[in-house]
Amino acid sequence: MFKKSHIIKTSLSKEEIIAILQTKVENFHRENSKFDFEGNVNLSGEINIKPTFDYGPREQFRPEILGKIHGNQMDLEFQLSAMMKKVLWIIILIEPLFIGFVYFKTQDKQVLLFFPFLIVFMVIFKFTFDSKVKKAITLLESYFK
Repeated sequence: MFKKSHIIKTSLSKEEIIAILQTKVENFHRENSKFDFEGNVNLSGEINIKPTFDYGPREQFRPEILGKIHGNQMDLEFQLSAMMKKVLWIIILIEPLFIGFVYFKTQDKQVLLFFPFLIVFMVIFKFTFDSKVKKAITLLESYFK
């Protein structure tokens, strides 16, 4: 659900792609930085970066971008950060327990309305993640036109 693959093809060589990416990626995000991504692009063509274009309170929604450069194309995979995966699993596992506990203590049917909250939360979370992935793809593709 929170994983997306994308391939970027270009007419540039592997070395040119790496050189361009290395000018756009810094090791660690610094305040007032002009870099678009933080992470690592090594000379063998392995990519492990995160976007910094909207770094701030919502940074936890930034996708991790893992990839490999093969000739004139980049195979990319976008996924949630490890911390957000843990938070998501905790929410998914604890909410039904919470709802069950409250329901059996109060016998109030309105408590069951928490289930739609979980669904709405997941949908909003998915749209936010997809939006950030799309923005990162657009930015990466713009480097190689």
